[in-house]
Amino acid sequence: MKKWFLMPLAAAFFFYGFKIKSIDKPKLVVFISVDQGMPSLLKKYDHLFYGGLRWLMDHGIQFENVFHNHGHTVTGPGHYSIVSGRYPGKEGIIANEWYDRNLNRVWYCVEDTTSIELSDSSTGRSYKNINVTALGDWLKESTPNSKIVSISGKDRAAVFMGGKNPNMVLWDDRMGSYTTSTYYADSLPLWVKEETKKRNIPAYRDSIWNRILPEKIYNKNTRDDYTYGEADYTMKNGYNPIFPIKFNEVELSEFLGFYYSLPYGDELTIQLGKKAIEIYEMGMDSYIDILFLGLSATDGIGHSFGPHSHEQMDNYLRLDKQLGILIQSLEESIGKGNVLYILTSDHGAVDLPEYAQSQGKDAGRIQKATRNAMYESALKEIESKIGPNQVIQYGNNFYYNEKMGYFAKRRATKILKNTFLKIPGVSAVLTREEILRGGDSELEIRLNNMIHPQKSPDVYLIPKKYWTWRYQAGSSHGTHYDYDAHVPFIIAKGGEKGKSISKKVFSVDIAPTVAKLLGVPYPDDLDGKPIPITN
Repeated sequence: MKKWFLMPLAAAFFFYGFKIKSIDKPKLVVFISVDQGMPSLLKKYDHLFYGGLRWLMDHGIQFENVFHNHGHTVTGPGHYSIVSGRYPGKEGIIANEWYDRNLNRVWYCVEDTTSIELSDSSTGRSYKNINVTALGDWLKESTPNSKIVSISGKDRAAVFMGGKNPNMVLWDDRMGSYTTSTYYADSLPLWVKEETKKRNIPAYRDSIWNRILPEKIYNKNTRDDYTYGEADYTMKNGYNPIFPIKFNEVELSEFLGFYYSLPYGDELTIQLGKKAIEIYEMGMDSYIDILFLGLSATDGIGHSFGPHSHEQMDNYLRLDKQLGILIQSLEESIGKGNVLYILTSDHGAVDLPEYAQSQGKDAGRIQKATRNAMYESALKEIESKIGPNQVIQYGNNFYYNEKMGYFAKRRATKILKNTFLKIPGVSAVLTREEILRGGDSELEIRLNNMIHPQKSPDVYLIPKKYWTWRYQAGSSHGTHYDYDAHVPFIIAKGGEKGKSISKKVFSVDIAPTVAKLLGVPYPDDLDGKPIPITN
């Protein structure tokens, strides 16, 4: 059953003071997901923005307290939630990848073994194995002539945002171009080939990434450029993680592999988005269209250098500039007030532990050698006391052989708990059942919403707050703590005056809120709900 919102043409919505008239519905929605986007950084650098981020804040409503309400805050589950309006555990989108007991192998969240990727004929990626619909599907069901295009540096971001029935989904192929799978097209569109060829991605290996503004502005607005714990793309001249960054010392194949996670990669994603609007004539008729853009550089740079680095600040400034160019172009070509912009994110991030320690926090890196030794010790003990092949480790999670008896599982759990709680940086060792039986605190609810009764691991290791599994350098995410769960949510439209709202809402509310603003019916079994449109 669907919920229909039939509105007289003269009716007006009052969205916390943000007025959107149904007679004034947009022709195009640009839905932007900034991977590892953090509200704290938007606020921190607010005074430096003059482009697209400035425009969105000045013309939009900012929800300051938006949180993912699930525990494993990574790209796949995050994008699934913001566009489907559902918690990822229910559908079984429990991670980017996980061990599948039935297949006896690792499964990737958007894997599609019935299609192939067009760049290299490898296993395809698509929404085929996802059993629920998303925002673009709801729109197309209402108006089949609407067009949906989703583009990102990451396949899982592009696929989850695109939904089941988009016109096109594209992602970086890690070989110097963008690609799709045969689920979406029999061949890569010529315009995609032409745009990526013009970009000449391999030539960027000879470029130097330097600051877009004078160094003194960075020194004034964020931490020191040289901070131990940041990654260094090359160690040719010793460890020295500072600007400028030269890429010519990196092998070409490696550079092509992480190009999408640099500011240059986001520039190309945005450029492909602009071209898609032209090719598909989006926003040019009476049907609402949606362009999804998944911008990946913030995540790549955050992982390498941390959220408060010179590099991340520079990336935000470049993102502001590129979004400004995009918005100015669309406001001119489609018309002021005819484009609705959404900005959000799939997850946040934790500080570099070394920087967090300098701020007086109990933070650290869970050492790989230590945990691996503990894992090996526990698994050997289980093998000697219970039998071989009873527990499978994948990452920092553990899966039981489904044929294990009740008492064997209890004994295995006791061994795992006794051993892993000794690992420095581990806060708790919880079984799937313990999480499902958890209390009603905010953090317990987030953990519960990441669980699938069959697919999820039997035992989880929960890190301490401010600790990371990333053991050598850089930052990470993936926990149920606020720094990973807090994401931006901005709704902006030309001609509107910006304001901020402090009301706490969840990421699953984003899709039904957008659907309601568009007058589009949405499924009645969502976990999210439209944010109230009256004060």
